[in-house]
Amino acid sequence: MARSKKSVREKVEKEYPEFAEEVAALTADQLNNRLATLAKGLEESEDAKESDEELERAKLLASELSAPYRDVKKAVQLKSKYVIGLLRDKGAA
Repeated sequence: MARSKKSVREKVEKEYPEFAEEVAALTADQLNNRLATLAKGLEESEDAKESDEELERAKLLASELSAPYRDVKKAVQLKSKYVIGLLRDKGAA
C-alpha cells in the first residue's frame, strides 16, 4: 500500500510545532513580515555557505575522490547504449 504524502501544513506542524502555533496566530501583514525574515535568513545561510572555505575544500576533495567512479559510470552507460543500439540494428531489441 502506498503511503500518502503529507501536506506542507502537516509536516510543519509535526516537525516545528512551536513555529506552526506561533505563526497561525499572526495577521496577514505579520505573516508577510515573517516570510521576509525567513527569506533573509535563507539568503544569509546561502551566503555563509558560499564563503565557507572548508566546505569548498571538502567539495573539491570529494569531487577528486569520486572522479574515477564517475568515469567508470559514464563509460559503462555509453557502452551499454552502444550495445542496445547494436541490438536494435540486429532486430533483437
